[in-house]
Amino acid sequence: MLHWGLEALALVVLIVLIFRPLSRTAVGALDGHAAKVRAELDAAKRLREEAQSLLANYQRQLANGEDQARAIIEHARVESERQIERQRAELEASLKRRTEQVTGRIAQEEARAVQELRAYAATLAIRTTERLLRERVDGPQAQALLDGAIQQLGRKLS
Repeated sequence: MLHWGLEALALVVLIVLIFRPLSRTAVGALDGHAAKVRAELDAAKRLREEAQSLLANYQRQLANGEDQARAIIEHARVESERQIERQRAELEASLKRRTEQVTGRIAQEEARAVQELRAYAATLAIRTTERLLRERVDGPQAQALLDGAIQQLGRKLS
């Protein structure tokens, strides 16, 4: 039994001598792998934080862009209303000027028509008077009556 005891002891010593360096190598390899995994986790954590920071920055920029777009739209609305009001006022002023021009032209045409009508009436009255006087009155008396009628007609039409 002793023999087996020594052999077992030798086997245990041999295993310890073989596994101790192997275990140190395995533990070193595992420690190196763990350190590498830790470094990768730290890098991933930094990348995640950077991504979150970039996302927050882009969200702020998007919100700012939306605010700017709303401000631009509001400015455009106000400007278009101002332009519409200005054009409406210009159109009303133009229509008023044209109406006044047309009214003035109508008044001028009425005055011209009245003047022409008076001239025609005067000419007709003179011719009629002249014909009546020729038919009823003769010579110098007719001419004197005609001259008097023309003077009176001229005064009345003035």
